[in-house]
Amino acid sequence: MSNTVTNYSSPHMSHANSGIVESSNAASNPHIINDHLERVKKSQVILEKYPDRVPLIIQPSMNDRDAYPIDKSKYITPRELTLMQLQQIIRKRIRFPAQNALYLFINNKIYPITSLIGTIYDENKDSDGFLYVTYCQESTFGN
Repeated sequence: MSNTVTNYSSPHMSHANSGIVESSNAASNPHIINDHLERVKKSQVILEKYPDRVPLIIQPSMNDRDAYPIDKSKYITPRELTLMQLQQIIRKRIRFPAQNALYLFINNKIYPITSLIGTIYDENKDSDGFLYVTYCQESTFGN
């Protein structure tokens, strides 16, 4: 089984609109509902086509004022990929300096670097079927 990571694109998902909706009026906005339904369909297609992989959306933390932008935010990764391997991929994609610490957050939590993406996905996937991973260069515990 290959440990390659696949980029994918969709006209319905963009880096700027990660699909995380925190507004209480989201249910009344048909555009947001349609975007969510499109992401649900897209994740279902990915999971059916690649049952041994998980769809991820990787984005910089909004709290990191010096965030390194990532060129591609959507990935399909093997379930056996560790967080350490994912961190190495992100470091390479954002050209992050080796001497700096890079933190990965899933649902505002940090997981052990040896954790498998498949296990984290099963426990933390969003209602649209994607796992959202946020990265930053400083530990930002709390507000």
